[in-house]
Amino acid sequence: MSGESMSFVEPSAQQKRLLQALAARWSSSPQNWVERVAVRPMKDGGMGSLELLLPEAARGSRSFGRRVAELQFKDEDGVDVIAALNVDQNNLPFELDVWKTDFGPLLRIPEVIEPG
Repeated sequence: MSGESMSFVEPSAQQKRLLQALAARWSSSPQNWVERVAVRPMKDGGMGSLELLLPEAARGSRSFGRRVAELQFKDEDGVDVIAALNVDQNNLPFELDVWKTDFGPLLRIPEVIEPG
């Protein structure tokens, strides 16, 4: 099933934890957006990237704006993972871009993500 045909859902506890860590690194983050965001997986080979949608964002007319936050952590297997928060042209959360440096699937988001 393609990511485009899947509907948006509430993020898991692990996904919320990662989004909150990125939101803390974004200086002009909208208030409480992590609690209001819906997500759907992107085609990335299981690395964990998500399309993000807030209720106030217009569906269908959004495009990449810029990267606003980034962090790095090690996956359960010791491989480096880089996670970035991107916003759309209206400065609303657009996507969580996750890249595992060996291009393998993400095993687990850590319980504790160090502040950066």
